Amino acid sequence: MEQRPTAVIKPSRLSSASDVIDALGGTNAVAELLNIGASSVSNYRKQGFPARSHFILAKICKERGLDVADAVFGGYQVKTKKAPYQAAPPQRADTLISLKEAGFTPVSLPILQPAAPFIDRMGPEMQRRLFTFTDPGGEQLCLRPDLTIPTALAHIASGKSGEARYCYQGTAFRYQPRGSGQPEEFTQLGLEIIGGVSAGKDGLANDLDVLTTIITLLGEAGLKDNLRFNFADFDMLAHFLEELDLSAAARETVWRLVGLADNAEDFKRLANLKNARPISRKDAEKQIDADALIAGRPGSEILARIARKDSEMLDDGHIAVVFNFLSTLAAPNGIEKITADFPNMKVWFDRRVSQLADAVLSHATGAAELPNIHFAPRISRGMAYYTGLSFEIYASGLDRPIAAGGRYDDLLRSLGATEPLCAVGGAITLERLNRVVEAQS
Repeated sequence: MEQRPTAVIKPSRLSSASDVIDALGGTNAVAELLNIGASSVSNYRKQGFPARSHFILAKICKERGLDVADAVFGGYQVKTKKAPYQAAPPQRADTLISLKEAGFTPVSLPILQPAAPFIDRMGPEMQRRLFTFTDPGGEQLCLRPDLTIPTALAHIASGKSGEARYCYQGTAFRYQPRGSGQPEEFTQLGLEIIGGVSAGKDGLANDLDVLTTIITLLGEAGLKDNLRFNFADFDMLAHFLEELDLSAAARETVWRLVGLADNAEDFKRLANLKNARPISRKDAEKQIDADALIAGRPGSEILARIARKDSEMLDDGHIAVVFNFLSTLAAPNGIEKITADFPNMKVWFDRRVSQLADAVLSHATGAAELPNIHFAPRISRGMAYYTGLSFEIYASGLDRPIAAGGRYDDLLRSLGATEPLCAVGGAITLERLNRVVEAQS
């Protein structure tokens, strides 16, 4: 089934080096583009870009359709008057009752959050919509753009073991271009299941718990039918990569580039940029003395960094195979073409598609007609932490999802959990829900 195209949010003019860095995926992403250390890019946020980086960054910004003020790359800066910020309207206080009755524990989460977990684990679109600042103690903070990562951090801090089910209602903050008519503040009503069973061990039990609970909440609000569903499955890319002869570091590189890319062509461009390194590991070993001190750093440390970067690189053959895979998945009837182009994966793909169809369709068909249920693995992830099945739910009269969620089995370990923890969750944007309910009534 074809996936319904989603609206593309165009950023406003980028007026500082920090804006450009965020729009290009954050500090680490720009460091990779320029083949320099992340600390240097952090300095650029305060001091601006050096002249030697102007050409390549301007070229990349142009390719991505970013509108950058002249001052950022050496010209004059023109300040424009901005429209006022829009606050989230107050919401009813009893919306958590159904979730509490379903076995979810309410949690209260800080609005101020450390910025690093969001910068490192959200897709490029979300990264450039963060409200970030540095506190007087020098720590980089942000206003929470969603409540999933804060819930995960709270769970880790609690030290709880076994399955935990959480629910919340709170304000989230995301930058919107002035004059777009979209609020920077909005309210999320959500639920998370952390430490539950993996999709592999017990099918999609927890995934379906989250999906059906979200559908029930929408029904209680007055939306019981005429919904539209978009489903995506990132397990397909994970299985494909396991079949390739890639190192763990190179496999992680693919995931990171897929998270940054807008499409298959963009993935190939980013992969080729990453491979354009000034010196290879073999050449470095010939030219650098491990015992020497170079620019205040031991030669052994420099060689180790170059070796690490080499392990993350993809050869031309792997780039071509991944590009072909992503292009095929994005095409109409992509699943059928995948099984033809990669016959060794046919059994797994057929089984996975059958599993998803049997499980998902039976739960979604009560709230939507079959033509309004779309399934296609997407290339770019708005939330880069999703690892398995994810979903978006739309209602008539609104081109943005009123609810979304998915599985994120790798997130908690990356945030500091002592062991891997399976997790899945979802959230409703209450302002959008209320707008649709009012329009339909």
